[in-house]
This record gives sequence, C-alpha cells and structure tokens, in this order.
Amino acid sequence: MLFKRKHEFRPDKTESGTLNKLYITKKQRRSLLKWLLMTLMLTLVCVVQDVILCRVRLWGTTIDLMAATLLLTCILQDPEYGSIFILAASTVYSFSGSAPGYYVIALLTVFGVFFAIVRHCYLHSSFGSTLLCTAAAILFYEMALFGIGLFIGYTTPDRWMTFLIKAGLSLAAMPLIYPIFHAILKIGGETWNE
Repeated sequence: MLFKRKHEFRPDKTESGTLNKLYITKKQRRSLLKWLLMTLMLTLVCVVQDVILCRVRLWGTTIDLMAATLLLTCILQDPEYGSIFILAASTVYSFSGSAPGYYVIALLTVFGVFFAIVRHCYLHSSFGSTLLCTAAAILFYEMALFGIGLFIGYTTPDRWMTFLIKAGLSLAAMPLIYPIFHAILKIGGETWNE
C-alpha cells in the first residue's frame, strides 16, 4: 500500500458561470466589431445632422445626411444584407425624431434595396457605380418625399426645387462618407471568403 499507483486519469474541473462556456469565433468577433462601429458611426451622423446641419441652410434647405448615409450603406452591401440593414436602420431613424415621418421606412427600404440590386446585378463594384446608384436613390427618395408632402399638405408645388437642391447637397457629402463606411463594411472580409 505504500507504493500504490496513483490514477493517471483525472476528470476536468467543471467551471461554473455562463461566461466561461461562451466562445466567440474570430469571424463572430469581427462581425460584432463591424456592427458596433457601424452603429457608432450612424449615431454620430444622426447627432451631426440634428445638432449642426439642421441649422445650416443653403439655398433655402438643409442636408439630409442621415437618409443619404443609410442609402449609401445599403447600396454598398449585397442586396440580401443591405435589405435587412436598411429596414432596421430606417425604422430606428424614423423613431429618432429627425425623420420627416414614418413613411421614410418604406421609402428608404424600397429605394435602397432597388438600387442595391441594380448595382449588384448590372454594375461593377466601384466608387463610381456606388455614387451613381446612391445619387439616383437620393433623388427618388427626395422626390417621393416631395410628393407625399404635397399630398399631405406639408409643402407647396413651387418648392420642388428645394427638394432637388437637398438631394444635390446630400449627394455632395457622399465622397466624404463613402471611405469610412466602405472601410467598416470590409471588416471581416467578403462573405464568400468566410
């Protein structure tokens, strides 16, 4: 008994707590980082629009930076991811208080998804094609806002030019925003590589 062999097999110690069982893969960490950065940037854009840009009037109108950024981000992604993003983001935007009304959910989603499909199916993935599709989406969005505002009675027919100017001013800000959101969306790589 003095020289009794000890058992070599020892069971693993059980660890308590839910965080010890949580394992996040590298792909999941990058996806989490991407969406966290996206949320922070969209929050920053919303704050800049509500605090600074709402006071700056050029030719009788302001820049609609938040809607233009949401459309750009939707068009930058594949249509299946962009559609989910634009639907969720436009819903949050409509509840933020800076949106013209709840109808922006439908307008942003429809125009964002349509032009994301056009860019994905018929154009090469480049800065020019993204800017072209974003310009068309912003123009259609602003004209739809004008039509709804005219129908509801919030605007008059002679103000159609201010909506076109607003679309042009929003589009002028896109070359500044494009590199930031393009870099954020590249985090984690392309979905077909993963």
